Amino acid sequence: MREYRFQATNDTMEALRTLRGAWRGLSVAEHDVTIILQSGAAVRVSVDTADVEGLFDAYRLSAEVASSPGVYGVPAEDFISGNNDIVLFTGVTWSEAPGAARAEGMSEQATMHFSGHPGQLSETAEVVCITTDAFVVASTVGRGLLIRTGLRPGSLEVERDQDKVRAFLVERGYDQ
Repeated sequence: MREYRFQATNDTMEALRTLRGAWRGLSVAEHDVTIILQSGAAVRVSVDTADVEGLFDAYRLSAEVASSPGVYGVPAEDFISGNNDIVLFTGVTWSEAPGAARAEGMSEQATMHFSGHPGQLSETAEVVCITTDAFVVASTVGRGLLIRTGLRPGSLEVERDQDKVRAFLVERGYDQ
C-alpha cells in the first residue's frame, strides 16, 4: 500500500484553536464557513484539494483567521461564553486495485475510490491518503457543532443537530 498524508497544517490548527474563545455568530455557505468571534476576529473554514497520483482527489479542512466581515450571520448562543473544546478527526480516501472491488456494470480493470474514516479502510487498499476531514466544537453548555468535508467536491457540511453530532462522534469512536 502506498500512503500519503494531506492533513491540517499548523496554521489551520492555530486558527481552529481560536474557536475556543467566545463566538458572536457564524455564516455558512457551500464552500466555506465563517465563525465570527466576540473579539472581532473571524475564522474562515474551507476545503483544500490534493491530486493523489492522478487517481483521485483528497480533501482536507483548512482554516485561517481574518478580520470580521462585519456580518454576524446566525447567532451562536451555545458558544458565546467561550471555553469551547475543539476535536479534529482523521479521514481516509483510498483506491482499490483494478478488479479488487467490483460493482455491477463495472469492467474488471476499473479502479474504485472510497472515502471514510480509518476504521473503514480496506485491507486491499492500494493507494491511501490520510486527511483531516472534520472537527467538532463542543461548548461549555454541552452543545456541539460539526464541520466536515462534504459529499460534493470542495464543499463543507455543517451539522448543529445534537443527535447527528452525537452519531458522528460514536461512529468515529470518540466516547465522551
